[in-house]
Amino acid sequence: MLDVDGTIIPYQYTALPSQEIADAIHLARNKGVTVCLVTGRSYPSTKRILEYLNITKGYVVVDGGALVYNLEKKRPLYERYIEEKDLEKIISVFDKENVPFYVKDKFTIANRGDQFKLYSVGQKLDQVSMIFTDELFSLDKTHKLLKRLSFPNITVLRTKHKDPNKYAFNITHLQATKLHGIEVLCKELGIKRSEIIGVGDGYNDFPLLMASGLKVAMGNAIEDLKEIADFVAPSVTDNGVATVIEKYLLKD
Repeated sequence: MLDVDGTIIPYQYTALPSQEIADAIHLARNKGVTVCLVTGRSYPSTKRILEYLNITKGYVVVDGGALVYNLEKKRPLYERYIEEKDLEKIISVFDKENVPFYVKDKFTIANRGDQFKLYSVGQKLDQVSMIFTDELFSLDKTHKLLKRLSFPNITVLRTKHKDPNKYAFNITHLQATKLHGIEVLCKELGIKRSEIIGVGDGYNDFPLLMASGLKVAMGNAIEDLKEIADFVAPSVTDNGVATVIEKYLLKD
């Protein structure tokens, strides 16, 4: 189970995996290994990467776990969107705190991919999978917002930033994390979580690693993720995922 940004590609929206990583994934799949991307990206922006890797069958977990998509049948296997009543509460909190934010919903994705506009009052929304901020908050402001966003049916995750003392947020349905997406796949594929290798780099990859039997953090990962990892791979710019595949999947 591979995260995308910061794991198989650098943090560049139009980037594709290096040839070394693409070759390693190809070799693993030829050995019968199921390779699944698990990402906060939407399906449309992930599709280009899947096509580049020639992954046309199986499943992909997108929108941070809000959607598990069947690639062969071209339809959702699992969907969890923020409930309308919770959406109203979240918008109200950010409005009162004067926090600008983005909303990822089906309408926006269909028309703009992952190139989102800031939310504006009265904006029409359709099945919101994620709310996120670009604004960076101090620790005190973060704690204040977390308290105000303590609703029972949502998950609030911090997002990675080069300044470890600054934070932004991703908000999804409570059952829309990477862990939930992987649990759906385990049931569908008839596998155990102990059989999974999970690789990631950011805060939203804690659920991914916690759902995996072997936890791998990238060399460029946040320090907190490295602390729970069984193995720290080289960084994304050093093709760390290729190292993971060779170390754990290709050696006889």
